[in-house]
Amino acid sequence: MNRKILIVYATAGIGHKKASIGVKKALEEIAPKDAEVTLIDALDYTNAFFKWSYLQLYLFMVNRMPLAWGCFYYLTDNCYVNMIISKIRRFSNWINSKKFTGYLLRSKPDVVISTHFFASEVVGDLKEAGLLQTNLITIVTDYRLHSWWMAPGTDMYVVGGEDARNDLLKCNVDPAKVKVLGIPAEPIFSKQLDRKRIFEETGLKEGIFTILVIGGGFGVGPIENIIKIVKELSMPLQVIVVCGHNDSLVKKIVDLKKDTKAHIKVLGFVDNVYEYMEISDILISKAGGITVTESLSKELPMIIIAPIIGQETRNSDFVVSHGASFRIDKLQDLKGLLEDLASHPEKMKKTREDIRAIKKPMACYDIARLALDINEGN
Repeated sequence: MNRKILIVYATAGIGHKKASIGVKKALEEIAPKDAEVTLIDALDYTNAFFKWSYLQLYLFMVNRMPLAWGCFYYLTDNCYVNMIISKIRRFSNWINSKKFTGYLLRSKPDVVISTHFFASEVVGDLKEAGLLQTNLITIVTDYRLHSWWMAPGTDMYVVGGEDARNDLLKCNVDPAKVKVLGIPAEPIFSKQLDRKRIFEETGLKEGIFTILVIGGGFGVGPIENIIKIVKELSMPLQVIVVCGHNDSLVKKIVDLKKDTKAHIKVLGFVDNVYEYMEISDILISKAGGITVTESLSKELPMIIIAPIIGQETRNSDFVVSHGASFRIDKLQDLKGLLEDLASHPEKMKKTREDIRAIKKPMACYDIARLALDINEGN
């Protein structure tokens, strides 16, 4: 029987797409030959303005009005407020998702794997209306739940840890519909790579304290100030800076590296960040769900600086409470922390041990098997 599995994300940050790609690659490895696996961006099936504003409004809020974003995040997570907001949101989805709805009704997938609440809500509404018969798997791509992830018609929620599972249970979700499989990273993150080869190909040196700085897919966060502080360190080190799709940030970091003895490698958007994680000693980055997941998969200790109020603070709380990451709220504390970690390798070793206790590097395969098993059950 030809099995049709649709994986859907929404480009509201790179993480949702990367989670989807991870599941797709796992399915390509383990699914039967008759399986038809399709990956789409749900926003490609909306009007141009809706797609543009969906991402741009989010980026504007988190970059320019982080406090307002935090207030909005927690306010809409209130169940009573969400009862009102959800009606408006679902009406907006209905108006703007007609192409997406048409695609779903034409393609009739046996399973929909969604890594963004927009897609889950549209699919769920169609199921509730009796217009679409499919199995809906919603993958929550943060380590705590926000009420928007709860969609009608969801057959299974996949979460990254027990905290998110408990959030769902508090909202009266059937425990049988929740699986703690982890947030999916691409399969390559679960594999040990050839460090010597990576050092040779990247021009970096083995045996020197290596700092990896990532600003996410769009190069957000205080990256310039981080590099200024790193330049003040007197110990031997090398720095890898990944600026994402932020070309202006690349130019600024290139200018900063001119008057320093430290080896600073400046990159734009890369699709092999797993190699740089393999050879790094510490990661400095924002606390996006996928970035956290990738660092856990590679057992790379992480320093989180002033996370954005909302999903990032919750992700940060999760990993810090398990001893798997470090968090500082003031940039001026970064220098002292880096010096301390570089001179006390036993602290790094303990952090890696704590990471092993919570990491789920095989999540993409486990989710792929879940999709195949659900489909078999029909």
